[in-house]
Amino acid sequence: MAKNLSSAIQTGPLSVGNVVSASLRIYRDRFKSYFGLAFVANLWLLVPIYGWAKYSGILGLISRLAFGEVSENPETVSDARREVNPRMWSFLGAGILTFLIYLGVSFAGGIAIFFVGFGARAIFGQDGAIIAGLLIVVAVIAFFIIYIRIISRLLIVEVPLAVENNLTASSAIRRSWELTNGSVGRIQWIVFVGILVSLPLTIFVQILSTIVQLVLSAVLGAESGIFYLVYYLMIVLLSLGSGALVAPFWQAMKAIIYYDLRSRKEGLGLQIRDR
Repeated sequence: MAKNLSSAIQTGPLSVGNVVSASLRIYRDRFKSYFGLAFVANLWLLVPIYGWAKYSGILGLISRLAFGEVSENPETVSDARREVNPRMWSFLGAGILTFLIYLGVSFAGGIAIFFVGFGARAIFGQDGAIIAGLLIVVAVIAFFIIYIRIISRLLIVEVPLAVENNLTASSAIRRSWELTNGSVGRIQWIVFVGILVSLPLTIFVQILSTIVQLVLSAVLGAESGIFYLVYYLMIVLLSLGSGALVAPFWQAMKAIIYYDLRSRKEGLGLQIRDR
C-alpha cells in the first residue's frame, strides 16, 4: 500500500479516493489493535484533565502507528508508546489551543454578523429589513467558509506532534498551518467523503439507541429510576464503542494527509527510503 501511495504522490497530490481508500485499508488491517487503543482512549475521557490528556495522547499514538504503516516504517505499539507518552500533556495543550482558536473565530464571527445586521438596519431603517436579512445570510455563509478553512488548516495538528521531535503544542499548530497551505480545498473534500463513510455507523448507533430506549422502557417502565440508570449506562457504552470504531479511521486519514503533504513539500518519502 505504501509503495502505491508513493507512486501516486510522485505524479501529484493524492486524490480524495486514494486518501480515503488507504485510510480504510489501514483501518481494516490494524483494526484489532487500533480499536482497542481507541476504546481505552474513550474510557479515559470520563476522567477530567489527566484522562483528557491520556485520550489526546492515545489518538496521537494511533496517528503515529498509521504514519509508520504508510511510510513503510512500522512500529510496535510499545515502541510508539514510548515516543508518544512523554508528549501527553503537549497533545492536551494542542487540543486546548485549537479549541480556543475555534472559539475565538466563532466569537469574532458572531460579532461580525451582528454588526452587519445592526448596521444594515441602522442605514436602511425598517424598509431595509430584506436587505439586512440578505446581508446577514451572506455574512453567515462567509463565516462558515472561513471557519471550515481554519478547521482544514488545523486538521492534522496531533500528527506532527506524534511523529516529529522537539515540537510543542503551539509549534505543532504552526506546523499544521504551514503544511496545509495551498491544500485546503482538497482537505475539505477528503473530510466530506470521510464524513459520508462514517455516516452509516452514526445512523446505526442512533437507531440502536432508540431500540434500547424502547426495550428498556417496556421492560423497566419509562418513569422508573432504574430505567434512567440502565439507559444512561447503555448510551455511554454505545457512545464509547461507536467513538472507538470511528476514531482510528480518522487518525489514519490524518496520518496519510500528513504523509502526502510532507512527501510533496519536503521529499519525505525519499528521505525515508534512503535510511
